[in-house]
Amino acid sequence: MMKKRFGSRHIGALLLLLILALIPVIIRNTYIQTIFILIFYTASASLAWSVLGGLTGQLSLGHAAFMGLGAYTSTLLLVNANLSPWLSIPIAFVFVGLICMLLLSPCFVLHGPYFTLVTIAFSYAFLNLFTNWDYAGKGQGIVLPFGAEDFALMRFKSKTSYFYIALCMMVLFYIVLRLIDRSKLGYGLKTVREDEGTANAIGISPLKYKMIATFISAGMIAVCGVFYANYFRFIDPEIMAESQAIEYVLPAIIGGIGSVTGPLIGAFIIVPLSQYLNAALSSVVSGANLVVYAVILIAVVMFQPTGIMGWYQNSKLKKKLSGFFDNLDRKLGFDKSQNA
Repeated sequence: MMKKRFGSRHIGALLLLLILALIPVIIRNTYIQTIFILIFYTASASLAWSVLGGLTGQLSLGHAAFMGLGAYTSTLLLVNANLSPWLSIPIAFVFVGLICMLLLSPCFVLHGPYFTLVTIAFSYAFLNLFTNWDYAGKGQGIVLPFGAEDFALMRFKSKTSYFYIALCMMVLFYIVLRLIDRSKLGYGLKTVREDEGTANAIGISPLKYKMIATFISAGMIAVCGVFYANYFRFIDPEIMAESQAIEYVLPAIIGGIGSVTGPLIGAFIIVPLSQYLNAALSSVVSGANLVVYAVILIAVVMFQPTGIMGWYQNSKLKKKLSGFFDNLDRKLGFDKSQNA
């Protein structure tokens, strides 16, 4: 068995992570820091979506509702029980993961657009529930308590603290997704995605694997909801809208559905572009930024349906970069692989 060892590729990834970590030190502009916080948050949400939508092939547009459930779980525990958001993270993960797994499990007999429509229906059901639920603030939403900085309450005056929390969340989610992708679970999920008949024939239960993927995916995006609530200090039912879910799906489509790195690349493209379009076009023609969004999505689906990573896998650029890193490994004394 061949096992990859530490090499120049890993050094490059660590250097890139170090550069990202130094941004608040180098760039004091709070607007730039805000853009990066949104990039990290969106990348994290897209990575969470990719467990179900990318690895398993179940295209969901209900993840905004799952994120909202995580946000409301944390907020209600904070407001009513004074429970630290840090402690509510595992609670939100398990609670939302279980609810979504149980609700969607009867729907896994559906495929393609039919399953997607069901997730949209669940999204609107949760939106209407929280809009009319007194305990959750109804349509007015909930304002989180303001006050002095408090680490235990995830309340900071500086953007820098939120920057590092979002960065750590993105890195953690990326590691989790990569570990799943290379594990027995990941191979099972991808087998179900490609052919459920084949999966059944070799002893892989599509229902079981879809339920596991839903639990993990919904739990991860619930954690994103905890961060969202404590960063913006306000939540309302509109965070569960379908349009919000598209913001989590689009980075994966642009970067490459099924690719672990795709959601990261997509988020680093989509979020700055979205902010620019909002600033440049929204004041001129209302909704113009959404039209441009739609054009980009249609263009990607028509001309590069596998996304940026799909193009990269079959490109000359990959061969050149692979050759460069292999040569660098040899010069630095790293073996590319070893017998395990």
